[in-house]
Amino acid sequence: MEAGIQLHLPTYKDIPLPDLVDLGRIAEAGGVSQVWVTDNLQSRNAFVVLAALASHLVIKLGTAVTVQYFRNPVDLADSVAAVSEIMEGEELDIGLARGNPYTPNLVNTAKPVSMLRETAQCLAALLAGETVTFRDYPSSGAYFNFNPDEPFRLNFGPKTPVKVYCGGNAPLSLAVGGEFMDGLIYGGEYKAAAAAGRIPEALEIFNQAAAKAGKSSGLPKVAEIKLSVSRNEAAARDFAKHTAGRRILGLRRRGYSPEEIARLGVALEDVDLLEQADREDASRDRFEDLVTGPVIDAICVAGGPSACLAQLQEIREAAEGYGFRQMMYSELGPDPRESIQLLCDEILPGL
Repeated sequence: MEAGIQLHLPTYKDIPLPDLVDLGRIAEAGGVSQVWVTDNLQSRNAFVVLAALASHLVIKLGTAVTVQYFRNPVDLADSVAAVSEIMEGEELDIGLARGNPYTPNLVNTAKPVSMLRETAQCLAALLAGETVTFRDYPSSGAYFNFNPDEPFRLNFGPKTPVKVYCGGNAPLSLAVGGEFMDGLIYGGEYKAAAAAGRIPEALEIFNQAAAKAGKSSGLPKVAEIKLSVSRNEAAARDFAKHTAGRRILGLRRRGYSPEEIARLGVALEDVDLLEQADREDASRDRFEDLVTGPVIDAICVAGGPSACLAQLQEIREAAEGYGFRQMMYSELGPDPRESIQLLCDEILPGL
């Protein structure tokens, strides 16, 4: 199974772009197969970061994920094609989805399923050198104020293989992904979803849609693993608290039942306390103080390298059984340079 890393740009807000490139170099030298970047308003631009990485690395790159409301399809297509020109033939993978739970606080998130489908279709057409008009993509056309009758066609094309991955994990998004895209990214709640027994149903939706579209059931699939590893085990677990707390709330808000949350080893009263703190707009420190060890372990692999390796061996075995081809490690730890080095030197050799 391949190993990828995700540069979670909001987490790395204090790391300048040249140092992000250095992190990519460490990962490449350590046997990581792919570097992914996130797409977040107010963070470094995802495609600027990809261009910098492509200028210094010979490795697969990708976005996990491009937010369908932040980039109109024409802008997305010309950005992808331009980055491809400096990738020396390595694959460029573009994940598409609505984005994180805070996207609706930033922009209008109208018609998410239609926007996902139209972005995927339009992007594929433009990268294939086709001419499009937004009368055929009415949701995207209206959202981005395109003239519906004006033809658009790139005046250059990609120079490296480009695949589009579905980053939406809800049922309707999975069906769109299977029908119109080239692969699947199961996002940062993968560990919890697997423990709750939700992965088989999600993959069945995706694979059935792919089969109806005449595609192979073996489309590539990537599992995002929230990892926090450090020689300082306490620091690694502290680093994971915020992500774990926010994501356990996200699971309940998206319909995880009390029984499923209990299956994760998490006490419901602990989730209630986090919910109350969130409603009261508690400070980050107060919120993190309420994140228990079981909440961390429900979402993240966090601790020293030996403890993380033991957990990841089990996660990899299950992921292989489900047909995933890559584990993408995200956030990584309190010192990303140390964390990537530990991942490459002490964890990946044991996987």
